[in-house]
Amino acid sequence: MANAELLCSHMATKKEKAERRASLRPHPARDQILDVMRSYGKPISPTQLARITGGTLGSTAYHVRTLVSAGVVELADEGRVRGAVEHFYALVPGDDDDLQLADPITQLLRLCGALTVPAEDGGYPRPSVVDDIARERLTSVIERLGPEVRQIVAEAVARAEAEDEAGEGS
Repeated sequence: MANAELLCSHMATKKEKAERRASLRPHPARDQILDVMRSYGKPISPTQLARITGGTLGSTAYHVRTLVSAGVVELADEGRVRGAVEHFYALVPGDDDDLQLADPITQLLRLCGALTVPAEDGGYPRPSVVDDIARERLTSVIERLGPEVRQIVAEAVARAEAEDEAGEGS
């Protein structure tokens, strides 16, 4: 079999990628990697991602490979770094800008300790139920909080950078 035929025989179809993406289990590290890639807007290597996220290179590379196999991220470029090949990845073009692997409503429930509700009779807690009305209201809460959260984080980053610059000037 020719090299091109061999390569094509191992490439996933759109249907296979959609199935992989649908079965991709949510993971905070993958959401953070996607957020960095979205914010940076250019191809980025697992080494750079690990530095930014604070993860280990091995763990970050694993999550990037998982995202590649799910069709969420693709190899965009390669470069030589100290004699080794460094791979640079980017989000797959055409994907939604707000791609998230974890449901934001579930994340909000988890954050607020509301994945379960206490039983009225004092028995075991029951799982939360999010119907269409609750989903709409919780989505509204997230949309209102988003800009405020981003502003708070931007201010904290600015303070940290100012402290770093002040420390370097001493």
